[in-house]
Amino acid sequence: MKGLKIVALSLILLSFLACTPGLVPSGWEFLGKREVGFGVDHDNITIPAQMRAFSKLLIVVRMNDLELYDIKITLESGADFSPNFRGKFIANRDTQIIDLPGAARRIRRVDFRYRSLRGTARRAMVELYGK
Repeated sequence: MKGLKIVALSLILLSFLACTPGLVPSGWEFLGKREVGFGVDHDNITIPAQMRAFSKLLIVVRMNDLELYDIKITLESGADFSPNFRGKFIANRDTQIIDLPGAARRIRRVDFRYRSLRGTARRAMVELYGK
């Protein structure tokens, strides 16, 4: 009986995972991730110099919902780009694609100002991808 319950739970879990769409489409390169505190938090993801140039960035939120206040992208030239985006992300559902201005560019770092939303004891996890 116990084995049958384990099999049934495994099948339910597999069917749930099969129905959940992937948040990161193929072709995106992982750049880094940060765990977000519950108060207003500021973090950055530094991009290694050997990484190729990107024309788009993808922000993915996992674990808990998140409110994003500001993003600042520092390019290799030292210039900053701050897309006009502010909003709430539902964990494991919402993503945001940011088109970088002009041709593909190398990125030094991406600064975030955000906070995990209360509701669970888990902190949000922000992942950054480039393409």
